[in-house]
Amino acid sequence: MPHLQGVVAPGRAESSDMSLHSIRQDQPWRAASLMARLAPPRRPIAFGPWSAELVGDELASISYSGRQVLRAVKAVVRDQDWQTPQPSACDLDIIQADNELQARWTVKYNGYGVRYTGRLLAKFTAAEVRISFEGVAVHPFRSNRIGLVVLHPPSDAGRTITVEHPDGSSTTTLFPDTISPHQPFMDIAALEWADVGTAFRLSFAGEVFETEDQRNWTDASFKTYSTPLARPFPVTVAAGTTVRQSLLLEAATLEPRAAVEAPSSAGRAHPAGQPTAGSARIGKQAGQVPALGVGAGLRPQMLPDIPQLDAIMVELVGRLQDGREVGWNAQLEAAADVAARHGAGLDIRAVTPDVLSAVPALAPYLPRAKRLAVFHPDSHITEPKTWQDLQIALQDAGFRGSLLAGVRSHFTELNRNIERMPPHFDALTFSITPQMHSTGVADIIDSVPMQQLVAQNALRLGRRKPLHIGPVTLRPRFNAVATSGLASQVEADELQGHPFTAAWLLASIRALTVDGVASASYFEASGPGGITDADGLLNPAGQLLKELAALRWADVLSVDPAGGPTTLYPVQSPAGLIVFAGNLSGEAVVVDLQLPEGETADGSTCTVFGQDTTTYIDFNAHVGECSPRGRMTLGPWTAGVIRFPATN
Repeated sequence: MPHLQGVVAPGRAESSDMSLHSIRQDQPWRAASLMARLAPPRRPIAFGPWSAELVGDELASISYSGRQVLRAVKAVVRDQDWQTPQPSACDLDIIQADNELQARWTVKYNGYGVRYTGRLLAKFTAAEVRISFEGVAVHPFRSNRIGLVVLHPPSDAGRTITVEHPDGSSTTTLFPDTISPHQPFMDIAALEWADVGTAFRLSFAGEVFETEDQRNWTDASFKTYSTPLARPFPVTVAAGTTVRQSLLLEAATLEPRAAVEAPSSAGRAHPAGQPTAGSARIGKQAGQVPALGVGAGLRPQMLPDIPQLDAIMVELVGRLQDGREVGWNAQLEAAADVAARHGAGLDIRAVTPDVLSAVPALAPYLPRAKRLAVFHPDSHITEPKTWQDLQIALQDAGFRGSLLAGVRSHFTELNRNIERMPPHFDALTFSITPQMHSTGVADIIDSVPMQQLVAQNALRLGRRKPLHIGPVTLRPRFNAVATSGLASQVEADELQGHPFTAAWLLASIRALTVDGVASASYFEASGPGGITDADGLLNPAGQLLKELAALRWADVLSVDPAGGPTTLYPVQSPAGLIVFAGNLSGEAVVVDLQLPEGETADGSTCTVFGQDTTTYIDFNAHVGECSPRGRMTLGPWTAGVIRFPATN
């Protein structure tokens, strides 16, 4: 691969020292696959006050008078390990008449030994939307769930809702504010709520439904699904078995129609190809850059030098032979060597059914370990049994680091098992992945604010004990909810080396810049989930992580307003103000940026992380302004940094 070097010019972008990880002309298959992920076809649907979009296999952003009512409706098929066979939508047919609009489409599910076909019909009238699903198994398989799911937006948190049950009784309750460990609504026949002068009723047919809080997995939704979890699963689905379900969403105006149909900026289309404009003001100190680590993976020695890297995290999965752990020594030795080379700590995460018997295997590395956590392979949590004996054994072996409790999987398991955590732990830990339920780029992006929410909830559960979050990975590292006992292969994500992931990483670090988050570890040193390529050069996410790791505990400044597709992460350093910027959208963005008083907008330099034909960053100072300000332009799916000179 060619090695790109850039020349720094005032206010202009250079290419960071790296290899080309973007879409290349000699990889048309990869280009097409990436573009299908980053820019999936969207088919808008509108009838009367209703609007929605068909995106892939789901009917997304169902809105009434310009306000989102449901995030999405789709049909899902889960295998016996809760894995989702790849859905492929086809045969879309839309027919519009005077009094209704009908949309029909077919979804074919393939993967994990599953072949299934579903047909969906959505009917829109002025007062309601009816969605029907009919699915048939092409051949037999074992399944945990088949049917319709409804995704409610996270903004529903705190909203009053009435749950109607199949026996005709009802319960009035709330969408939970704090993340609910278990199902907040069960035994559902219908849901009723009101929003901005409109009453909504969502009723179901063909199955009993219940709702779970998907924010547990950093999904930006509450999910209402069919087939209650209290029923036995998995079940055998015979070839030809048919499932039929439907839902009806009704709307009734409670206030004068003019108030209900007030225009909403969320429904306005942005002209294609035109940069999105905005403004932002950088304020005072609002946090500190957390300590950043990297997973060791299988080849940690591939990792280039990253100054001020907090730790190398090594995950050890126990395999007992004659009562001893097998295969750990080589992993520990490689991770410890790389940690020493970087001047970083060693963060050990051991998965074993017998923690005391594992201590001898860990002992040679414990004096060098900065952190240690142990998890049971079945529950994926830190079990309280023998905890005090473990503390004594570790002390005797020379361990002086932080002993963590928590989970090696999602926040979900921590939320559900906090009462089982052992006493007297130093800090809590859990991992994050945005693709537990969906691989859509929009869902990966929307998971970022949920990361901050789970961190805040974990601090509450742990009574403000420090958090060491990670690994944070694009794809799940293992299947924490498998029922078959068979280990599934970890899937690589084609986005890993793309500039998109650098922009997502920046947004994630911004979200986890929370008082109480002591460290966050991301990805792996190398491999499909790594921050380096096959030549050992940092990819765009790796370049960004290297820059931010060197700024550990530096002050992070506030940004007002914050949000949208643009992430701004201003860091005050001895060398001057450094503004990291990311764009998680397929359109360029332009931001009028006001710097803090006392800074200068002149003499800035820009660097982009990763390079392709569309990634760029630019900053032009406004000359003659009373306050320091300028205009930043950021290309699609871009992450970069603007460095301003230090002032006396």
